[in-house]
Amino acid sequence: MGYLFGPVLSRRLGLSMGVDLLKYKTCNLDCVYCELGRTACLTSCRDRFVPRQKVIKEIELKRAEPFDHLTFAGSGEPTLSIDLGEIVAQAKKIVDSPVAVITNSTLLSSPSVRKEVSAADVVLPSLDAAGENAFRDINRPASGLKAADMIAGLKDFRKEFSGEIWLEVMLVRGINDKEAEAIARAAESTEPDRIQLNTVVRTPAEPVEPLSEEEMRRMLEIFPGAELIPDWDWSVPKRVRDRLMQLLNSRECTLEEISLDQDLETGDVIKYCKILEKDGLIARRLLGGKLLFHAVDGFADDASRE
Repeated sequence: MGYLFGPVLSRRLGLSMGVDLLKYKTCNLDCVYCELGRTACLTSCRDRFVPRQKVIKEIELKRAEPFDHLTFAGSGEPTLSIDLGEIVAQAKKIVDSPVAVITNSTLLSSPSVRKEVSAADVVLPSLDAAGENAFRDINRPASGLKAADMIAGLKDFRKEFSGEIWLEVMLVRGINDKEAEAIARAAESTEPDRIQLNTVVRTPAEPVEPLSEEEMRRMLEIFPGAELIPDWDWSVPKRVRDRLMQLLNSRECTLEEISLDQDLETGDVIKYCKILEKDGLIARRLLGGKLLFHAVDGFADDASRE
């Protein structure tokens, strides 16, 4: 075991079972905002990093667990794996949930890579720059990669792929925010189903700064129809926290049951459960093919003394 991780709670993909086909932090970009830190192996050479049959076997073993997406992501750029296409194709025969690929878009200029990625149901590419200077500044690419080729690859991929494309744009203060209009034009030209705007809300590789919530909302004027996906307020309001803990002290619930009982959006339930799990206030277990969340022992007593 060790090639699958999760399911993790994702506000974009719900319960996401991750698949990592790489050695840690193998990528062809060294993005200044990356939450994993600096790229350990900066390369554009595709290779086999993990045993293909072992990954497929692990997918088979995990097939009965509950997850909304089987997501190829992990510790670097998944399209660097020469086994990506074959494993995605095999995974679609094994699991009933949609298969997603998260990619930095750089290798979509390759027809063979586009064909492999096209086997997925949902693709989440990124585009952080329209010009070469901004591309170098924010993404710090391996030698030979160009923003123009990446944008052309995204356009070609749209022509060949009939599934959903959710394009993420990461905006960083003082680096690419000034060319937001050019990025917006480039993003729109690739015809994604969604454009999702993000900024630096998790600890980045370099000491770069996020845009404020107000600044990000103004970006919606430049990116009409886009979605904002950052979590600026990474906390659970006390009233919501108390209600959630009361519920999960009384019984175990799935995410859907929590959403219905508390009249909360699924994305907010995922966010709050991630925080409460990290804080050690709730835990999860798999029972009868369902992922159930419950309060940890002793929390009710502790809460009553507050």
